[in-house]
Amino acid sequence: MIFDRRRYHQDNYVYLLVEGTDAALVDPGDPAAARSLAGAHGVRPRWILHTHGHADHSGGSAELRAALGAQVLGHGADARWFPPDVDLQGRTEVALGSLRLRVHEAPGHTPGSVLLEWRGRLLTGDTLFSLGCGNCRHGGDPARLAESFLGTIAPLDGALEVHPGHDYAARNLTFALLLEPENPAALRRRAGVDAARAAGAEAPSTTLAEERAMNPFLRIEAPGVAAAIAREAPAARTPAERFVALRRLRDR
Repeated sequence: MIFDRRRYHQDNYVYLLVEGTDAALVDPGDPAAARSLAGAHGVRPRWILHTHGHADHSGGSAELRAALGAQVLGHGADARWFPPDVDLQGRTEVALGSLRLRVHEAPGHTPGSVLLEWRGRLLTGDTLFSLGCGNCRHGGDPARLAESFLGTIAPLDGALEVHPGHDYAARNLTFALLLEPENPAALRRRAGVDAARAAGAEAPSTTLAEERAMNPFLRIEAPGVAAAIAREAPAARTPAERFVALRRLRDR
């Protein structure tokens, strides 16, 4: 079993999943980075998975599909960006040779955003980041994103490792600590991110339980976060309304 990632552009990640002789790429927005990652492990991916359709995640897929003879899987609601060969809509599991993945539909950042769960890892694309969540400026809907956080993500196992589509940890820390400046989990995360950057390394992954202890979008009931939401939207009553208000505050 192999799980690896490669940074491309400024802060994007492409992921590689390998089980035996079967391999898949996730979000290969840059074909050269994806080829380099697969080549480093001596594998030829037969599948390409999209967490969503945006070009910075799917931009290399057409070239890689042609070169590798690979099959592209993604949610049909994002077909305007990249029409998949296999539609993940309504699917809760996929079997790709020896690879077995769970699929969690999580619209909001885009209509067809999904979370991919494999061997204790959750590949979250642009839906869930360390200490943050995706924006909804490019074909998204914050109300649907709220539903995904409150409905789809809330019951997931806290032991799952969170592997997002971008490294936004440092910028998200600023917002999280503005709301909860004494949050011990966020302060530990800042120390870990700073140490990794000083060493020229990638920041360590977090678990979903750790995110629940420091990510404002998973903490809308925490006193500091709730107070900020109340100032932003005094009339917000439901959890979904409060989530949308927090997303609006983060946008500013």
